[in-house]
Amino acid sequence: MKGRYDDENLKWIPILIIAVYLSPFLLKSATFSYKYYLYILNMAGIYMILTVGLDLLSGFTGLMSLGHAAFLAIGAYTSAILVDQAGLPFELSLIITPVIVGLCGLMIGFPALRIEGMYLGLTTMGFGFIVKRLIIAFRDWTGGSAGLQVSKATLFGFTISNDWNNYFMIYTFAIIAIIVARRIVKSKLGRVFMAIRDSEQAAQASGINIAKYKMLSFFISGMFAGFAGVLFAHTNHFISTDHFDILLSVYFIVMVLVGGVGSIYGAVLGTLFIVLMENMFIPLFKDTLTQYMHLEAGDFQAFIFGLIMLLFIIFQPMGLYGMWLKMRIYWKLFPFNPRKRFT
Repeated sequence: MKGRYDDENLKWIPILIIAVYLSPFLLKSATFSYKYYLYILNMAGIYMILTVGLDLLSGFTGLMSLGHAAFLAIGAYTSAILVDQAGLPFELSLIITPVIVGLCGLMIGFPALRIEGMYLGLTTMGFGFIVKRLIIAFRDWTGGSAGLQVSKATLFGFTISNDWNNYFMIYTFAIIAIIVARRIVKSKLGRVFMAIRDSEQAAQASGINIAKYKMLSFFISGMFAGFAGVLFAHTNHFISTDHFDILLSVYFIVMVLVGGVGSIYGAVLGTLFIVLMENMFIPLFKDTLTQYMHLEAGDFQAFIFGLIMLLFIIFQPMGLYGMWLKMRIYWKLFPFNPRKRFT
């Protein structure tokens, strides 16, 4: 039987999905620069797919990763090579590329059997540097540091020619990714991941194969990142090593922390919040603050992300989704002494 405050009332989900598909029409009618906002929303949708996978790894299994920008890069370059150079259909790349990136995740999962915490984070960060050097080394396929032009996606004979079409494709896949992640979390596999996160010793004593499920967690997370990489490449139509630096991996960690660690919906909220803030709100004050604080543009971005992460860790460790749950419970109890619930 469900508890009184169990987070399983999902009647609002169909309404939210309808709102997602109606958003481009509202943007088109509200502003002349809707194409710019569509592009930002497309990037947010792609990052949602990746951060949902990252949350399965870090939030539910408790494994630190600073290499998800590298997984995104492998997915983007693999799809570009398969489609544009090997001549495979885009639909087939959507299947093959996530599996390849997932296998790369398995390789990174090996160190997770021996190390954890900060040391695992440094290992995955080192993987990101290795991938960047490999992209430059295989310049005949990847274009090296000069970058690589990527064709437009063609899905079942229909060419995705602009950001309008990209929006519907990306958010269809994002919704599917969220549903799959939710099913994983609610399944036996998700419970095993959470058991490993809470106590490896207790999980092992319960008969759980720690090594198997840690590597499986990296594989699944890599598949999500690989899928996002495919969409990233064919949405931007140009990729280079500059797109996948270490700051992007930190960027993904910030999204998960801000949204709420260990919450699929939190990863979605955190991604949307950070992407919109970076591209729509920060630019309004960027020039004034960088001049006043004597910071370069890149330093200012790192400063803002660090400040956001610090504030959320101190004042709202459960993230945006945790804040929403508290507000919902507050109004359910109101006016019967709601504050007593949180004391």
